[in-house]
Amino acid sequence: MLWRTVFRSSSASWMAPLLAGFVALLLQDDLTSGVTQGYWPSALGAATFALAFVAPACAAAGAWEGSRLSRGHVASWAPARSGIGIALPLLLPVFTLGIVGMAVAASLTIAVTGPGSGLPPLGVALMWLIILVAHGMAGFLLGKRLPLVVATPLALILSFVLTAYPAALEPLWLRHMVTGGASSCCALDQSLDWRAAASATVLALGIIAAAALALTALRRRTRTVAATGLLVAGLLGSGGLAYGLPADPATARSADELQCAGSDPRVCLWPELATHAEMIRQNASEARKRLQRAGIVVPRELTMQDRPGPQALFIGAWPQPTPSVVRTGVGTALLPAEPPTCAQNGDPFPGETAFGPVASWLALTAGADKEETAARYGEGETAVAQRVMRASAAQQLTWFRHNNQALRNCTSKPSAVPPASTTRSAKASR
Repeated sequence: MLWRTVFRSSSASWMAPLLAGFVALLLQDDLTSGVTQGYWPSALGAATFALAFVAPACAAAGAWEGSRLSRGHVASWAPARSGIGIALPLLLPVFTLGIVGMAVAASLTIAVTGPGSGLPPLGVALMWLIILVAHGMAGFLLGKRLPLVVATPLALILSFVLTAYPAALEPLWLRHMVTGGASSCCALDQSLDWRAAASATVLALGIIAAAALALTALRRRTRTVAATGLLVAGLLGSGGLAYGLPADPATARSADELQCAGSDPRVCLWPELATHAEMIRQNASEARKRLQRAGIVVPRELTMQDRPGPQALFIGAWPQPTPSVVRTGVGTALLPAEPPTCAQNGDPFPGETAFGPVASWLALTAGADKEETAARYGEGETAVAQRVMRASAAQQLTWFRHNNQALRNCTSKPSAVPPASTTRSAKASR
């Protein structure tokens, strides 16, 4: 049969424009809402969300083609070709259907993300293709064994349930076995954990191998035993890779990709922020100087690496930085990243109430915008910070040090706002 005849007669051909329209019109907001500007892994990772809709379409189209094969009694004809040789030409349009759906999803996320540097993570796209092939072949087998009116909707529903619903189940690592957990990837300082993508790929390869074996001319009992063994191996291998992974399987990005400049301070940025580099370095340097004038010790290296060395300070990783955001990042980087262990264990944590005022004070001292600080940490907390700033420099520093310590243990109570300095009050009244 000519290839143009195969594509013209395939159910996947008329499903392709419907699927493309569905992805472009109904999934656009979900696909693009959480992308990280300028970052390739985020662009392709966000597109993975569409797999829960594209894979069922492949399964349904595969079931339709399998049912057509059964209705034509092709298996009773003279065996000029093997079962897999007959199935592949019918499945090629099904695989193309999946590629079209994911290409539309990726084009939407890439257009919004606008990645400019580096190379796209092609391993994510390869994972998509393998998963789509697995769903298409599984649907084809279902269509060979069940009537069309049963096989097609059943393949669609089963594929959707198996792809979409593990994300709502526990343990959390189950979700990575079906779609690789890439849909939430990644912030600028993160990379996708290869174990998540490998887990989904291994399971899909197990399904493909079992389906291919089921389409061969081996005896029925041999096919059943061997295909079951391949499925079990795929499940075990996939589960072993995904076991223990968190909901968002991301790892810290390699520090080798940072672009550093300057010496006092030395500011290290991700390459995606090259167009903002001058603004970031200028504001980070000025924020550090202002904090130093307030009596605070600030390391000489300001970095976007999530786990900095002992002489460096993690100031954040923002895809769309502004001067105020940069200054806030430098100031609040001096605070502990999380509550102390005692608080996480359930002990009373009186210092908790100090976080908002101290963070606001650090941001304002570093030169951040007052309105943005109030929107971020609360108007009440920012008002407390502004009252603190009316005190003398020595009193402000004492207040900061005490409350900073209160944020690191469960015994220290927050310090009260120091009284306003008469000198500052006189200046303010003029």
